[in-house]
Amino acid sequence: MFTNVNPDGRARAWRIGSDFEGVASRFAPRLSLPWPGSAFVLRAVGATRSHRSAYDALMLQLHDRMKEDTDYQQSTPQTAFEFPSGSTWMAFTDQVSHAAMAGQYQLEQTFYLPVAAMIDESRSPLRILERLKSRRLV
Repeated sequence: MFTNVNPDGRARAWRIGSDFEGVASRFAPRLSLPWPGSAFVLRAVGATRSHRSAYDALMLQLHDRMKEDTDYQQSTPQTAFEFPSGSTWMAFTDQVSHAAMAGQYQLEQTFYLPVAAMIDESRSPLRILERLKSRRLV
């Protein structure tokens, strides 16, 4: 859940892109699984606040690869959308590529949806990455 609380009435601009399956399929060959024990080391040195799962590590890499790939940024279909000040919206942000392009003063509340609660688990980002990487990630 997101709410634009900009006191000057300015919109929050987002770009919305491809669905997760398409993005993950494109970048999966360039995503590497974390080294065994790396989650423990990252937490021990204070680089993360909690245990980073293999899923979390892959999602972070996917996020970085999308941002770094100029060809992808220029060629992928995108829809620009502005959320007016005072508006609230809900997004399953792991399921669709998105980027905040402009705006300030946003409130955000995150809810976690257990994969088992989904009507079709196979469409969850976790199951898609597991299928593409041929490995269980949790």
